Amino acid sequence: QADPCPERMEASASGSDSKNETKDVHNTKVPDMKVDLEETKAKIKRKKTTSSLQYESLDEEMEEAKHYCSILKAYANYPSHCFQIFNKLESDFNSIPKIQRNLIPAFDKKLKTMRACVGANQVFIRKILNHDHVFMSSSRINYDWVLRQNTQIKPGNMDKVKSTLRQCMRDWSVDGKAERDMCYGPIIKEIERLYPKPSPSTRILVPGCGLARLVWEIASRGYHAQGNEFSYFMLLCSYLLLNATSKENMYMVFPFVHQTNNLYSPSAQFRRVRFPDVNPNNLPKRTLSMVAGDFQEIYEKQVEEWDCVATCFFIDTANNVIEYIRLISSLLKVGGHWVNFGPLLYHYSGMQSEISIELSWEEIKACLEHYNLKLLREEKHKPATYCHHTDKMMKTEYSCISTTCVKVKKTPVEQPNPRWHMKKKQAAKK
Repeated sequence: QADPCPERMEASASGSDSKNETKDVHNTKVPDMKVDLEETKAKIKRKKTTSSLQYESLDEEMEEAKHYCSILKAYANYPSHCFQIFNKLESDFNSIPKIQRNLIPAFDKKLKTMRACVGANQVFIRKILNHDHVFMSSSRINYDWVLRQNTQIKPGNMDKVKSTLRQCMRDWSVDGKAERDMCYGPIIKEIERLYPKPSPSTRILVPGCGLARLVWEIASRGYHAQGNEFSYFMLLCSYLLLNATSKENMYMVFPFVHQTNNLYSPSAQFRRVRFPDVNPNNLPKRTLSMVAGDFQEIYEKQVEEWDCVATCFFIDTANNVIEYIRLISSLLKVGGHWVNFGPLLYHYSGMQSEISIELSWEEIKACLEHYNLKLLREEKHKPATYCHHTDKMMKTEYSCISTTCVKVKKTPVEQPNPRWHMKKKQAAKK
């Protein structure tokens, strides 16, 4: 299914980095971090012998290492990928008659500027890759050997690298403030209303946190905020921002240099963005933590441990949105709140290899009572854009739902039905 806003899909908060693959993050703590970043991997029960389980575990670690190294390769391949595209633009332009080329005398200069902007972006990407060791969590894997293997880089991964640059603008620059006010603003305002006396004892979970700006905003107000993210593209970049950034506007990128469609002028491609617009280190102590991995796997056993769950552009990333609702309810203490903002652009819609439960908002509302969630606030048609460029001819605007639920009593006990169980049943039917 074609997505009208590709940044949303590329910077997806939950689900696999590749929509047809499911990847995990190993449970190795990352040392020496100013902001605690824990990596967790849920144990999957298998009816196998001990020796077989040990062998499969090593095999899984190798698959995970290959997946992680594919993300590192995509980052490292960024300039080559862009230059290849630009070279074709140049070749196509040179193929037209000279009299027509002469009508656009500055075209060569534009291409030169585009290549220079890519070089500036690569300076920032190198800073991300300086911390590539953080997620090399297995002591049994030779990551250098894995990186040396001649594996093909997926085109989708290159799109995600470019999307991450745009996400930096959205989450951490002055240029992205308007978008943040649209979607993060209602969540923050509601949290401050529900919990008027901020304290680290008030624990707020933000699953699918992307580059972690919403988590940071909540923590900066004095609550304990924990972000959860699955994508290594997001995790590598957020690690740099949260743990290796000491002042405002340390970095500069040109996030729109790759976009050649719907432009009013060439200058729109060369829009420079400096970030972060705040110093990420300016936080009260012990108020922010990050957990890497799959939301359903990691948090299944954290029953009634959270005062609030805040979700932004998240619930439609599920294979089964009802399962997300069940899990969110189980995480909340009785009297705890779920604050949500976003559309229902189901990420697995139309994918034959994936289960996708696609419900309207009214159908989702019908599920809340079963999981003892009482709807306190419901606002419809809340506008929100995503990584929008104000100087482009095309604009995608979501009409979002903004809600607050309270958990009125304990969540009904049900057998968890996460996506790997659903896929197993699907395979059995075949």
